[in-house]
Amino acid sequence: MPPSGFRPKAVSGLLAFVKDCYEHLLEDVRSGKYASYEEAIQHEISQIEKGIAGVHIDEQGNLTQR
Repeated sequence: MPPSGFRPKAVSGLLAFVKDCYEHLLEDVRSGKYASYEEAIQHEISQIEKGIAGVHIDEQGNLTQR
């Protein structure tokens, strides 16, 4: 059951976004792109923050671009 006030479609979109973030993080860590896990995680946090800033949940509970 989605959090109060959110439609399942919005929650599914958010979870798909988070899953994609983790998949990219895993690829980057495995490739040696970052000097440490902490650096990789910090980069991914900044990417998630950018993503959050770019979306909005409308009155119907749908994720939309800002």
